[in-house]
Amino acid sequence: MSEPKIQDVARLAGVSPSSISNFLNNRMGQMRPDTQAKIQQAIEQLGYRPNNAARQLKTGVASMVGLLVPSLANQFFGALACAVEAAAARHHCHVMTFSTFRDPERERAVMADLLAYGVKGIITGSALSDTEHLEAVTSRCPVVAFDIKRGDESHQRIATVSMDNAAATTLAVEHLAMLGHRAVALVTPPPYTLNRQERIRGFQQAAAAAGVKGELIIADATDGPTDLHGDTRLFELGRSAASRIVTSSARPTAAIAINDMMAIGVGVGLKQLGRRIPADISLIGIDDIFFCAAHDPPLTTLRQPIQAMADAALQRILTPDEPADGALFAPELIVRSSTATPPQS
Repeated sequence: MSEPKIQDVARLAGVSPSSISNFLNNRMGQMRPDTQAKIQQAIEQLGYRPNNAARQLKTGVASMVGLLVPSLANQFFGALACAVEAAAARHHCHVMTFSTFRDPERERAVMADLLAYGVKGIITGSALSDTEHLEAVTSRCPVVAFDIKRGDESHQRIATVSMDNAAATTLAVEHLAMLGHRAVALVTPPPYTLNRQERIRGFQQAAAAAGVKGELIIADATDGPTDLHGDTRLFELGRSAASRIVTSSARPTAAIAINDMMAIGVGVGLKQLGRRIPADISLIGIDDIFFCAAHDPPLTTLRQPIQAMADAALQRILTPDEPADGALFAPELIVRSSTATPPQS
């Protein structure tokens, strides 16, 4: 039996072949919902699979989205990739994911290959302050920058999707202050990126407002020349930073890590130094990766609405004629067992 063709689908659905083409290429703005349903039913009944290679040659656009993340070693970006794939599947698209280690030159090379392939758009999670290499691509396909808060004067040609990073650390400080903590440390890799800078800003402002002594502990990532941002070594950077928390003259009774992977490392390091969580020191992460619930004790964290953010990013890719804008999402405090009242001195 021969493979079904687009004409067979059109005949069964009772529409023209051009309507089938519009449906397959996500051009359904003027198409009635019942027509869409009939086309989908015909496709499934016949087992029709569009010739993507031929369609790309004809339109110059592949049913593919490029996703550039700092490193899949951070489980958060693995979860982001899954969320983007789920969003893309609802629009009959696929995703190609690359780790670029926040290296602009590597991103340029990957984006050149993606453009040659004819992708619908590119999502990047590098959160770099210099987005010139991204803006150069916007004339050829939509670009969405993940984890960047849109500014009035910057990123004008790039759509942005982000959690409110300053709000995340603000909520963390407020939670700890409410428990009675008066000295709190924030542990971070080198703060070269916009999202880390926003989290530091939120931490410092919230600590000052709450009358909490806030200490910034920046982990040294210079021993990894290919990963100056520390994305591939977050656990180890957190583990090594634990000794600086314990020996700090500020004597923090709680620590906030810039993300969950680092928080898990901090937790392991504190235990190796004989500290109990939360009896001796409370601990909070950011992201709510699935390891948080398995951590001992389960980790209090700030949850990113990752699927909603992925959906927003895909929507910006699929509506390139709309002006680039920014979508900002609120974090959610997830209280587990790693935070408690401070120890009595």
